[in-house]
Amino acid sequence: MIQTDEQGKILDKPPYPPFSVYLLGSDIYGYDLGHKMVEGAKWTIGVVLVVTFFRMLLSLIFSFCVYSLPSPIYKSMKMIFEPFSVVPQTIIAYFILYSVLWMPIDGFANPFWQRALFETLILVMIAIPNLTIHISEEIRMVVKEEFIEASKVLGSGKTHIFFKHIVPHVYEKWILLFGQQFIQALQLLAHLGFMLLFFGGTYVPYGAPKEEAPHSVSYEWSGVIGGDVSYLYSYSWVVLVPIGFFILTAISVALINDSVKAYFQTRNAIQFKSNGFREQAISEGMYRDPSPFSGPK
Repeated sequence: MIQTDEQGKILDKPPYPPFSVYLLGSDIYGYDLGHKMVEGAKWTIGVVLVVTFFRMLLSLIFSFCVYSLPSPIYKSMKMIFEPFSVVPQTIIAYFILYSVLWMPIDGFANPFWQRALFETLILVMIAIPNLTIHISEEIRMVVKEEFIEASKVLGSGKTHIFFKHIVPHVYEKWILLFGQQFIQALQLLAHLGFMLLFFGGTYVPYGAPKEEAPHSVSYEWSGVIGGDVSYLYSYSWVVLVPIGFFILTAISVALINDSVKAYFQTRNAIQFKSNGFREQAISEGMYRDPSPFSGPK
């Protein structure tokens, strides 16, 4: 905690700046910030991945049930769910989670895993209405295509049309939407951290000195930011280091999304060009069907 020389004279005390005792510096109690970032990464990135996965999964399931509803019913649902896109998700999550995550004076009534599971469920469900409508709109646009009508005339059922015709046309957008939802969930977690609602619960030191602020019980990044935000102007690295990890994670996911999008665009361009060459060869009589049952050309 305190560095002294052989005579016991104090040389330095926490918080230690970066590149001194530790590479990324320390917090006000002398703990290595780099170690805290590694400790909290499994909660921050892991929870956001779980939240994003279940957001997409449940929205796809609900969209499968919603997209084929009659227009009056679908428009009514859309009118009900659209206000959720106006009200910030952070405000809704804060009012729902405060009574569970903020530690009362007599301690938490529920164990950590129950609080973490409840918060994960809220972070998932809070985005389901808007995401379901968004995916349903994309599906309904594909349903209007002529090949869908042809498939219905040939007797295809709803499940066959969805998996054989709709999914191949929209799954690329869903993959890109996964990255967008990841960044949105990461931002929501950060906003809750600034509002002192940390993942798994906010430990409140009742009766402790005023210098001891509420802190996270899981050391996830938003909790480290929210717990030490008061030191932003005195010991800025204590706050800027976890903010930097948040930014790097968001940039990494955005770059992955851009790479996946570029891959899809390149692959589609190659397929389009290949189909164009084949159609030209067929029209000129230079293409022979490789099937052994096609007969002579």
